[in-house]
Amino acid sequence: MTDNFKWNLESMYVNDDIVEKDLVVLKEKIKGMDEFLDQPYENIKEVLESYENISRELSHMYSYAHMRKDEDSKVAKYQKMNMEIQSVIADFSAKTAFLTPFLLSLSKEQVEELKTREDLERYRLMLDKIFRFRPYTLSEKEEKILAELSPVTQSPEEIYYFLTNSDMVFPELENSEEKLTQANFVKFQTSDNRELRKEVFTKFYNTFNSFRNTISKSYYSNLKEITTKARIKGYESARHMELYEDDVDVKVYDALIESIHNNMPAIHKYYEIKKRVLGLDEQHMYDVYMPITSSFNKEYTFEEAKELVIESVAPLGKEYQDIYRSAFEDRWMDVYPQDGKRGGAYSSGSYDSMPFILLNFNGTLDSVFTLAHEMGHSMHSYYAKHNNEYLNYRYTIFAAEVASTFNEALLLDLMMKKLTSDEEKLYLVDFYLNSFKSTVFRQTMFAEFERDVHKLVEEGNGLTADDFNKIYLDLNKKYFGDAMVSDDEIAYEWMRIPHFYSDFYVYKYGTGFTASTILAKRVLDGEENALENYFKFLKDGNKHFPIDQLKMAGVDMKDPKTVDEALQVFNNLVEELDQLV
Repeated sequence: MTDNFKWNLESMYVNDDIVEKDLVVLKEKIKGMDEFLDQPYENIKEVLESYENISRELSHMYSYAHMRKDEDSKVAKYQKMNMEIQSVIADFSAKTAFLTPFLLSLSKEQVEELKTREDLERYRLMLDKIFRFRPYTLSEKEEKILAELSPVTQSPEEIYYFLTNSDMVFPELENSEEKLTQANFVKFQTSDNRELRKEVFTKFYNTFNSFRNTISKSYYSNLKEITTKARIKGYESARHMELYEDDVDVKVYDALIESIHNNMPAIHKYYEIKKRVLGLDEQHMYDVYMPITSSFNKEYTFEEAKELVIESVAPLGKEYQDIYRSAFEDRWMDVYPQDGKRGGAYSSGSYDSMPFILLNFNGTLDSVFTLAHEMGHSMHSYYAKHNNEYLNYRYTIFAAEVASTFNEALLLDLMMKKLTSDEEKLYLVDFYLNSFKSTVFRQTMFAEFERDVHKLVEEGNGLTADDFNKIYLDLNKKYFGDAMVSDDEIAYEWMRIPHFYSDFYVYKYGTGFTASTILAKRVLDGEENALENYFKFLKDGNKHFPIDQLKMAGVDMKDPKTVDEALQVFNNLVEELDQLV
């Protein structure tokens, strides 16, 4: 594999020796903060400057280490480097744990004085966001204890990571010489060989189920950790705590689930159509990824995918497209699967690096859209970094999923315009409906699962693998309807979702996709100020909370009609699909 398909992490550190040397220097800088702690109010500027500079360096170093680890999770050197940096991050968190309680202990007069000091202007937003956490902040000593415990409380996720990425081995396949991995599972599920799909589905999920006790215990421990932390800090629930970070009312979360429930007939009809067209007596979960037509099933080279996604962003203007093109020239991405490499895809990096992308490109249409998705994230990061200082650039995940799925909508629009046959149109309409299902309906199903299991734990219930399985299977039946057989193995699917360790993350895919569906349509339709408002959103970083950012872009997520408006696009496409077949 040539370097052209590997990300240029050497642009961050020429070699690993530099990381080790910089880490030693950082440790000394963290120790050096002690000199400011006797009189923190008098030294507040120095404290904040040290916090900013060390945080920036640590973020850069951690980004490098975790991406190196994800290249090949079997390389012990990078496992160790990642753990050591996480340990330093924990030390830094403990050293600075006094800061928030101290600031929140200040008198009203002192707070007002800080707000008016010109030399603290660059920290104004940071201070304002800290002050809003006054009701949920413990004493300095208690916050320090929580910070020092963070490496321990992260253990459930770490155990799950290495179990599923390094230690878990899938059995050999009878119907294929290719080795089954997490990276190629979905590709197998799109095969037109039904026996292969069934075999892969069964062996894949039964492998996860063979570790049911370990995985269920690690997830239950994760639930206990966050629910306990939320209770200690005085939040109404873990969900309240996580959503408060983004200033999102839990009503937005519940409204998304409610809107999806109200539109269940559309997705049930979608699977009724697929069952009919595919000529299946019974439609099983291993048929879910099957395209509705097999006569158009093109595979793409990475070069073809690159040209498509570059062309697709033309509606965003020349500057955006030129920067986008440079991502391929400057090696922002690690492209192909390999043994030990983390599965899936993500956009990462630091304020001082390229906005890197990890892919597992396999030539399917889905992997082309994944490229567009992750480039949407990375372009969002590019604009956020180039229009904000370090402390104000990191946009929330809530906002992130808008930029990524916005670019998917642009790619779909381009491909629909390039149609050469009715068969291709049928394929693309079905593909987009399946994407809509995966990003909105399925992620909302995950969000409902999360909400329900957290609530049970907060009520004092112990949960085993059997409990998780039953809750998940019941939800699967509700979301997929009577036209789909919810096979026993699908009850184990929750075990393969790493995002469940990023608590209350997945609902943001649903809200993001619905927002981007509306915003992309307005840009493509050439609505007045639509493009200008979208760039305001991309450039805002974290200067505003995400609900306000989206309102700036042109959608109000507090209004239930917003989700309904996007879901109407899905409903209309289901009707169009029905006409096409």
